[in-house]
Amino acid sequence: MSEDIRIEYVPLEEIVGADVNPKDHDIGEIYQSMKRFGFTSPVMLNEKTGKLLAGHGRLETLAMFKKSGDKPPERIQIREDDGEWLVPVLRGINFDSDVEAQAYLLADNRLTEIGGWHNDELITSLQEILAEGGELDGIGWDLDDIENLISASERERIEVESVRQVSDEEDSVQIRVGRYRFKVEPEYFYDWESAVTNQIGSNDPEEFVEWIKEKLDMV
Repeated sequence: MSEDIRIEYVPLEEIVGADVNPKDHDIGEIYQSMKRFGFTSPVMLNEKTGKLLAGHGRLETLAMFKKSGDKPPERIQIREDDGEWLVPVLRGINFDSDVEAQAYLLADNRLTEIGGWHNDELITSLQEILAEGGELDGIGWDLDDIENLISASERERIEVESVRQVSDEEDSVQIRVGRYRFKVEPEYFYDWESAVTNQIGSNDPEEFVEWIKEKLDMV
């Protein structure tokens, strides 16, 4: 029977993990995130078994905090009589079937994993954090990641398309690199592409991008 969802504070030592959890975790990154932001997402129990449905990485990280003698992250309470750490737990979720409970455990991890990112918005968000004096600690990205994202985004934004010029009603081939555009006449496009490849001595997309950026004064 379904119950209303509620949050209860449960002793850390009493929370039991799922019998099988194939999801790995970067405990170091979770640790840095908790140090910066505190404990922001309750773990979830299956009422039928009393075992975790979600939150294994967070729970393991909390255990590391406690074992290393760190103070508890924000929003983790301490029980007065014995100093036990109390963890916010989402209660009221009940899967009668063990199969359904395991299916949800997998889904909870996988659906976030396959969602992907809007890279341009991600890059902008990370750059704005740095521009405002913020840090990347605990976010999961570093400066190298940002550079790789930018390079990947530039490669993805190299587009070749046929466009019709209103002025003369003739087709032309337009090359787009990010917000920069230039045109090559259709009959010369493949010759142009071959010439560029021969000039840079490679057909590697990254080198192709760098050559175009240089010609457009983007570097």
